[in-house]
Amino acid sequence: MKKQKVCIVGDGLTGLLSAVALGELDLNIEIFGNFTKIKDPDIRTTALSPASFNFLLKFIEKKHSKLFWPCKKIDLFNEIDGKVNFFMDFKNNRNNLMYIIQNIQLKKILLDRIKQNKKIKIFNTRIKKIDEKSSSIILNNKKINFDCALLCIGRNSNITQSFVGKRKISDNFNEIAYTSMVRHNDIITQPKQYFFQEGPMAILPINKKEFSLVWSISKKNDVKTVKKTITNKLVKYVFVKNPKLLKLESFPIIFNFNSNLSRKNVLVMGEGAYSVHPLAGQGFNLILRDIKELQSLIKNNLSLGLQIKDSFLLKKFIKSRKPENLLFGMSLNLVHKFFKSNNIMNPMKKRIMKDLNKFEFLKKISLNISNKGIFS
Repeated sequence: MKKQKVCIVGDGLTGLLSAVALGELDLNIEIFGNFTKIKDPDIRTTALSPASFNFLLKFIEKKHSKLFWPCKKIDLFNEIDGKVNFFMDFKNNRNNLMYIIQNIQLKKILLDRIKQNKKIKIFNTRIKKIDEKSSSIILNNKKINFDCALLCIGRNSNITQSFVGKRKISDNFNEIAYTSMVRHNDIITQPKQYFFQEGPMAILPINKKEFSLVWSISKKNDVKTVKKTITNKLVKYVFVKNPKLLKLESFPIIFNFNSNLSRKNVLVMGEGAYSVHPLAGQGFNLILRDIKELQSLIKNNLSLGLQIKDSFLLKKFIKSRKPENLLFGMSLNLVHKFFKSNNIMNPMKKRIMKDLNKFEFLKKISLNISNKGIFS
């Protein structure tokens, strides 16, 4: 019997990990993207929950696991009336809460794995069109048929937009996220989350002398002003003596959840399907759970000798994953709105957060949801 073919469009983390995970099955995988050397590497980081990390470990070499920075605790701080106070911490009986890695390192690990797998074929090209009626990808002078295609090319792609349409749930925060790597001479080994009046700032260490910073604010300012403000906050509140900010990048923050995620044998995944607030760093963990579920469904089909093409597989996937992803995204929105500085709400927040750290059962539930998802 001829092996079934899955075509993956996109060279980002979603596309690469989908190729690696599905490449473990009895399938032919073809991945399309720009695999030439990138002039401006991705300076962002990814934080994985323990469950996500364990899933990823199945596909990478043991030596690569050392590139992930393990974190056992996270402290939360809130600014009200010009004062920044600690109000909660998360820890899990000395077990790791998360594993942090730079995106560029994770991409390299995944791409190396892809190149080692003979069942995966790489096309260093951008596709021209997807014809869902004939289940084929159109290149400049070539037509490639598939049994299933995954679109992992982001929400701004014209190809993605043609599939998802205009039906969606969205919320424009009118916010900008600034991100940078920060070098220092102190020892910062555990992540911290600050809810400043301007917006939330996450500190994510990748080693003892470097951490990734993500700061969400409501206005876009010039780079010089933002760098100065960030530096002042790091010195005053994070107690970093001489922080050195490297390249500073920014991107808009929106909550976006598309109603239509598939058509015929094509499935939209990653940020093209939905995007959530970066507040808790849960975006890629949701995507990992999607990939895990898709791999499981395809594996089950193959074990039963069933075809992927024109089956109910993609509908099963959407029914399984769509409710959790939507609930998770909306929950992050509520948390973000709660911590936004507001003169009316601030006195009430003071009272609520005063004893919040004592409620161990709430922290335990939050940790379990962050690790495995809402319905696990």
